[in-house]
Amino acid sequence: MMVYHNMKFRNRINLGWRIRKPLSWVSGWVVLAYLLCSLPCSSLAQEGKPVQFSGLTLTSDSMSVVPFATILVKNRFKGTVSDLKGFFSMVLLPGDSLVFSAVGYRASTFVMPGRLNENFYSVLVPMERDTVDLPTAVIYPWPSKEAFRQEFLALELKDDATSIARRNLEKDLLVQLASAMSMDASENQKLYMQKVIAQTYYSGGQQPFAQFGGPNAFPIPSTLLSPGAWTQFFQALRRGDFRRKD
Repeated sequence: MMVYHNMKFRNRINLGWRIRKPLSWVSGWVVLAYLLCSLPCSSLAQEGKPVQFSGLTLTSDSMSVVPFATILVKNRFKGTVSDLKGFFSMVLLPGDSLVFSAVGYRASTFVMPGRLNENFYSVLVPMERDTVDLPTAVIYPWPSKEAFRQEFLALELKDDATSIARRNLEKDLLVQLASAMSMDASENQKLYMQKVIAQTYYSGGQQPFAQFGGPNAFPIPSTLLSPGAWTQFFQALRRGDFRRKD
C-alpha cells in the first residue's frame, strides 16, 4: 500500500509538471513579444527630435517653379505635395530619405542630415526634365483607300484668296460697279459748292448754268448755247452798240 501511494504521488507530480510546462512556454513568448514591441519605441527615441522640413521644387535648367510635385518618405507611410508655387512643408526626422517626383520630370532623392542643431531645415530641390520620344503616329480620316477615292472625287475645290481678288479686279466688273455707284458725301459736297460758285459768278440777270460731263466738269453758262442770245449779240454788233463813244 505504501508503494502504491508513493507511485500515485509520483504520478501526480509528473502530471503537474506536464501541466505547468506549457504555461511557462507561453509566458516566455509573451515576454519576448513585449520586448520586440518596445524596440521600435527605443529606436525612434534614439533617432532624434523632429524637424520642420520645407522648401521649393524648381527646374534644374531655368529654376522655374514645378507645381504639384509629390514628396514621399521612404520606408514610412508619409508624404506631401507641393502647392501651385512649388512650396512644401512637413515634419521629418534626421536621416529620413525623401523621393521627389512630378509628371514630366525625373525622380530625385534627398537624405536628411543625421545631426541638426535647429528645428527648421529648408532646401531648394532642382528637378531635371524627363523627355520621352514617342514614335510617329499617322492618323488618316478615311478607313480605307476606297473611301478616300470616293471622297476625293466628290471634293469641290474652292477659290483661294488670290483668285477671288483677281476676279474682283477685272476691268469690266469695275466699270459696271462704278456706273451703278452713286456719289458719296464728298462728291455731293463738291458738286454743291460748284453750283454755288457758278451762280455767284454769273449773277447779273443771266440764267443758271448748264452742267456737262459729270459732277467734276467745268460749269458752262446756259446763254452760250442759246440761239436767241447769239442773234441778239450779232444785231448789237451791227448797230454798233459795242463801239467806243468818245
